[in-house]
Amino acid sequence: MSVESNGGMVRVFSARACAAPLEEAAKLFESETGVHVEISVCNRHCASPVAEEAAENGAHHADFLVEIAEDAIHDLAIAGAEYLLDDGEVRGIVVRKARRTIACRESALIVPAGNPGRVAALEDLAKPGIRVAISVIDCLKGLWEDVSGRAGLIETIRPNISFKANGCVAIVEAVAQGKVEAAFGWSSFAHLAPDRIEVVKLPAAYCLRRGTCIGLLKFSRNPAAATRFMDFLTASKARQCYRKYGWIV
Repeated sequence: MSVESNGGMVRVFSARACAAPLEEAAKLFESETGVHVEISVCNRHCASPVAEEAAENGAHHADFLVEIAEDAIHDLAIAGAEYLLDDGEVRGIVVRKARRTIACRESALIVPAGNPGRVAALEDLAKPGIRVAISVIDCLKGLWEDVSGRAGLIETIRPNISFKANGCVAIVEAVAQGKVEAAFGWSSFAHLAPDRIEVVKLPAAYCLRRGTCIGLLKFSRNPAAATRFMDFLTASKARQCYRKYGWIV
């Protein structure tokens, strides 16, 4: 059965750190339906890892929704946090009431392999000499405040924030390269650089979850097949792909 005879192709725009389980789930979908899933990952707005450098280049207002809207070729978008698709609905990029939550990720601290800063708890981020990284865009935006606020540590951790990153991959690279002793991230980041970073889990009282969600785009050329793929991603078989990479389903 050809792809063309069974519903055509679905184009999906994905946040970079969400791509691995999506790729596995897409293969399952293709084998069951014959519909090809073409996946693109964001790359323009987070091309400058350091947020201050991006601002100097005039990119500080960009986000992955801008890239999606400018390309206008995708059927679906996957974000690492629900608020991003909320923004997409408000801006007329994501179709209202046409989205699904696939799975969730839990907040965690990310440290270099070997944990040279000996960061074992959230409170350690307030110690002298500990350099901390945060992301100012996308799924990690504001996470440090939400986690630190639960522990009453906003004022004590803030002075140690030395690296403001543009997105998930930039955070992981900053940690892996030893630019910081710790970063606020997701427990699922372990698969992004398994030999170069480690995950320090947070106690339940400080742990937050954000949803990895998928939404139909207003310029979709194949909304029927796109909706079918959205439904597939919330089914048990597809969600196992996300569990494999550390998502909570």
